[in-house]
Amino acid sequence: MTSKKNLIKLEILVVTIVLAFCSIVYELLLANTLAIVTGNYIWWQSLTIGIYIGGLGLGAYWSDKLRDIYKSIINIEIALSFLGVCSVVYVYFLHGSYKYMDNLFYYTGDFRSAVYLQNLFALKFVFFGMVQLLTFLIGLFSGFEIPLMVRIAEDRLGEETDNEYQIFGINYIGTLVGTTFFAYLLLPKLDVIKTSVVVAMLNLAVCVYFIVRYMKVNKKRYFISSVCVLVFGLLIGFNERAITQTYLKVFYYMPKILSQNNKDVEDLYKKIERLPDIERSKSLYQYLDIFTYPTVENGEYKDATILTLDTNFQFNTATEFFYHQAFAHASIAMNEKIPKKVLLLGGGDGLLLRELLKYDEIESIDFIELDEKMLDLARGRFAKLNNHSVDNPKVKTQVNDGFYYLRNTNDKYDAIFIDFPYPNSYDLARLYSVEFYKYVYKALNPNGFVILDAPFFDKENELKNNMRARLMVTTVFNEMHVLNNSVVASTFYYAGFKTIFPYRVADESFLFLKKEAGAIDYNFMEKSDLSRLSPETIAEMHNIKNQNFPYEISARYINSIFKPAVVKKNEF
Repeated sequence: MTSKKNLIKLEILVVTIVLAFCSIVYELLLANTLAIVTGNYIWWQSLTIGIYIGGLGLGAYWSDKLRDIYKSIINIEIALSFLGVCSVVYVYFLHGSYKYMDNLFYYTGDFRSAVYLQNLFALKFVFFGMVQLLTFLIGLFSGFEIPLMVRIAEDRLGEETDNEYQIFGINYIGTLVGTTFFAYLLLPKLDVIKTSVVVAMLNLAVCVYFIVRYMKVNKKRYFISSVCVLVFGLLIGFNERAITQTYLKVFYYMPKILSQNNKDVEDLYKKIERLPDIERSKSLYQYLDIFTYPTVENGEYKDATILTLDTNFQFNTATEFFYHQAFAHASIAMNEKIPKKVLLLGGGDGLLLRELLKYDEIESIDFIELDEKMLDLARGRFAKLNNHSVDNPKVKTQVNDGFYYLRNTNDKYDAIFIDFPYPNSYDLARLYSVEFYKYVYKALNPNGFVILDAPFFDKENELKNNMRARLMVTTVFNEMHVLNNSVVASTFYYAGFKTIFPYRVADESFLFLKKEAGAIDYNFMEKSDLSRLSPETIAEMHNIKNQNFPYEISARYINSIFKPAVVKKNEF
């Protein structure tokens, strides 16, 4: 009898760990997908986790209202497997629809009007409500599971005092297993849609197990429901690529099509379908999307190639020279001395390297890049564009985290170029922290300089750009931009940098830093060799002396690893 009870207990604990595994993976899928498609990790991940846990709490609170424990657990598993298999596709559909409606309102109307602003608010409200409704429902149904498993244990084993504690304990272990598998196996190997299907099938297997083992009547009805979910899941799994491509094409191509012709929207989907597929690959750290789109250059149509990282714009082959020339040459011109030993953190595409290697005076470049997939692209797909810069004898390439490299190195550099993504996650926010820049300060020679691409807002440029850019509504200069500037500038100042000079070229903002206080000579353009720059970049650089970047230096604004203060807009 004891051995039979032990088998029943083992059965209950195994089922519990599977249910906990599935539940946490659904939550991680939703949080991760929402963070990627919106480009805002901090806000969406935090909110999704909170709503999911709130649903768990309500499910557990209401679980005593379920009378038939076996029928209830079967119904819940059918519901969870259906919601799970739909989860990623549902997010793609909602976000694609949201972007479509937003762009349609924008390009077919007056984007400065109150009507557009009202429509935008309504769209955000509906998108947020519908997408988080799914999060809440998954949390709610998952919240019923553990209390029901406790009641099943009581029904099968009697009133043994340790059953409840063991079930709650194994539930936490299942959560740990789920988070580990998601990070190291499911997401890297299967990606999000296939992961949702596989985990939903696992939920469905638990459902079928309960139907076979515990249901005495109405088995046929539950089997039919299970088969329907199975077929639906298989259809989604087999069409995963088509679903993903449809979403990506709408996301990337639709704004471009509407911006060129907002009068004829009826055949928009057909136009999108005719465009090339998005090349999506997944590294250990991010999604890399590459796509081409025809642009007009000097009256001729050319295909521009665009790279995005986690849907955040990285570069456009038609315009990247603005960014990389301003990054490399403007900073060296300001310094009035060409560095000999250089450190480059990030910039894995090799394009900034290309510009730095135009200086014969630069003797060596230590190149630190975290994502090996980016280096593969730099040596392959973009090798011609970057003039094979990654394989230049002057360049010493190392796959490493820039934070840990600087913390551990004893090397000193004449110039440090930092080309990191904007701080839209806690992990990236540490690369804008006072702790990180103290390491940067330590690695810099006394007369050296630091240059980085950073989110810094120019009041005059922002107001001027409102009349020509899609960003009109979201970039009108306000107190949040002053706060953002103050956080970034204060962080660098308290890391030890006394010269902080922001500048903007072609809508890209940069910060030039030096250890000692000193004024920047605005006549650096007249004193510099501009032969390495295109005429378009030179024209843009002449605007630097007219720019205005309001900010305040204060210890209360410091961005620290231990107290993140980086300001990020809540993008949808």
